[in-house]
Amino acid sequence: MTATLSGVHADDGLPALDPAPTRLAETLDRLCTDWAQATGATPLTVPPLLRVEDLARLGVYENFPQLALVSSSLNVEDTSSGCLAQQAAAGRFTPKALHSAQLALPSSACYGVYLHYQGRQLDEAGALVTVLGQCYRNEDHYDGLRRLKAFRMREVICLGTAEQAAAHLEHSSQFIERLTAAIGLPVRRHAASDPFYDQNGDRAAFQRVVTVKHEYHYGGMAIASVNTHHKFFGERCDITVPGEDVSASTSCVGFGIERWLHALADHFGDWSHAQAAVEKAARSISS
Repeated sequence: MTATLSGVHADDGLPALDPAPTRLAETLDRLCTDWAQATGATPLTVPPLLRVEDLARLGVYENFPQLALVSSSLNVEDTSSGCLAQQAAAGRFTPKALHSAQLALPSSACYGVYLHYQGRQLDEAGALVTVLGQCYRNEDHYDGLRRLKAFRMREVICLGTAEQAAAHLEHSSQFIERLTAAIGLPVRRHAASDPFYDQNGDRAAFQRVVTVKHEYHYGGMAIASVNTHHKFFGERCDITVPGEDVSASTSCVGFGIERWLHALADHFGDWSHAQAAVEKAARSISS
């Protein structure tokens, strides 16, 4: 559906933003990035597409297949250009017109980070990195900026000992609460299941016993979350910490940029008031 926010166009879950919301998104992301770097996080760039076999190793397709989107190339060897043009004009390519898909559009920004560190031993300080990822999810419906097929996620990821991962979650939670208070945005903190895994699977049952994720909700919509994965990604990617080849623990905090835009515009009524509130909060937090 199309978003009703002024300056936002989100047909079929694909967002386009006019200058005012674009500026607000940049301001918000810069605020989060400044905080991340002030805590010692190093900016990182990861590939926008990932190999399907790499994501399979992370359990994506056995635990979360319904959200997966993959990328293919056109089978120009067996399909004429005229036929391809006709199919494109009709809005879709048939399976015969496509090669088998070997690449995937990631549904979470941190996947590429764990794959970037695969096979490595971290130093005693661990690793703290931040990425701005373009994420893709095949949802059963789309709703303006609240639920999108393509969206941006600012993440700050810790890889290290269990103590380092836990400390990152604590610092991240404190920042989210300071930020929303400084902006004047009312949010509620909720325990949740980690979206990396099937809600009906064994790992989801484990999460009901040991909380591994908390979300910060505005109007029933999660705009930020803090997550611990224990040693799951460390084991899958062979990432270790100094010692007797102990697998690294990981944790991350994520800020859904477009969802923040929706929350800010909804709460303040227009982009200019939202922009002023975020800029004021940035000055308050940095002082």
